[in-house]
Amino acid sequence: MKKRLIPALIWTIGVLYAIFSPGSNVPKIPKFFGSDKLIHFMLFFGLVFLWNRVINEKPHPIEKKNRYFFTNYLVFWILFAIFTEYMQRYVPGRSFDGWDIVANALGGTIGTVVFVYLNKRKSALV
Repeated sequence: MKKRLIPALIWTIGVLYAIFSPGSNVPKIPKFFGSDKLIHFMLFFGLVFLWNRVINEKPHPIEKKNRYFFTNYLVFWILFAIFTEYMQRYVPGRSFDGWDIVANALGGTIGTVVFVYLNKRKSALV
């Protein structure tokens, strides 16, 4: 479990640092349509995918009873996305953006879908 927990914790700390850093500390990224949303998507994709790996230590078929867990788990990450975006209102140089919540939630959802798909195939990535 430790092998899987460390990358998830490091990614989580990185995401929280990125989300709660003042606007003046945020690196300038190349501006193109949706670049900010793409970053939000990737942060939450990685976050949820890595935590799925922690919770499911070894590849195995996800039983029907576990589907309810995944649903609750996904709801948790969507609520986390909303909470972190809301809290950005209080960080200097940052603001609340509803579309960031959509990008975060979509990234987490796709991260879960990819994990379940790779898990079914017993991929080495999970």
